[in-house]
Amino acid sequence: MKMSITGHLEELRWRLIRSGIYIVAATCIALVFTEQILAVLKYPSKGIIESFLILKPAESIAIYIKTAFFAGLMAAALPIFWEFFNFIKPAADSKEQSSSAIKWVFSAFILFASGVLFSYFIILPKAIGFLMNLSQGLTGTPAQITLTSYVSFVCALAFCGGMIFQIPLAAYILTKFGFITPKLLSGRRKEAYFVLIAASAVITPTTDAFSMMLFSVPMIILYEFGVIISKAVYKKRIVPGGEAYEQKD
Repeated sequence: MKMSITGHLEELRWRLIRSGIYIVAATCIALVFTEQILAVLKYPSKGIIESFLILKPAESIAIYIKTAFFAGLMAAALPIFWEFFNFIKPAADSKEQSSSAIKWVFSAFILFASGVLFSYFIILPKAIGFLMNLSQGLTGTPAQITLTSYVSFVCALAFCGGMIFQIPLAAYILTKFGFITPKLLSGRRKEAYFVLIAASAVITPTTDAFSMMLFSVPMIILYEFGVIISKAVYKKRIVPGGEAYEQKD
């Protein structure tokens, strides 16, 4: 049964509301463990930044809230993915609707967690070390970093890493729904590279080329991986009649 545009918008509204509830609930729980979460966030700076500054009396409250919100957003990723993919599931073939959302949610969460871990263990230590050395080279003294700016930097890079790793899954779904083809992805490779580099410049919290490169290179690699996935999906497409066919080269 097809829904009207109003019905789709109403469903989307309730799914957004539920997603917001997930984040708020997870954030409230994370407030209890904020000190432990802060210790985890500080780990990539171990041996690089000796101490942090707090410049305003009320800044510590903002740090607690910001840290808890980030942890809540990470914890709520799985149910949020569930809401999103269940919203787009009706566009899939009727034979796959029962399993598509589960597969997509599981894949999205694994990719998101992999991106967060990649940013946390690979990108962050190198980025922090580079930026601190650069600052010391400019001033001649070790840089003094506020805790709120550090938390914002770490959370932004970790979250962006998780979202960037969704590129292969996006290529899979968009190819399956017929929005893109491998030929389109391959033929627009130069334009895609430009967009990815520009996107890395926008989402990177700093303006230095090194931090942008740390994001743009993985994005380009994931794009190429998405092209491979798109080719694999495109070889077996679903026609309107519901029968699968193998496309001949």
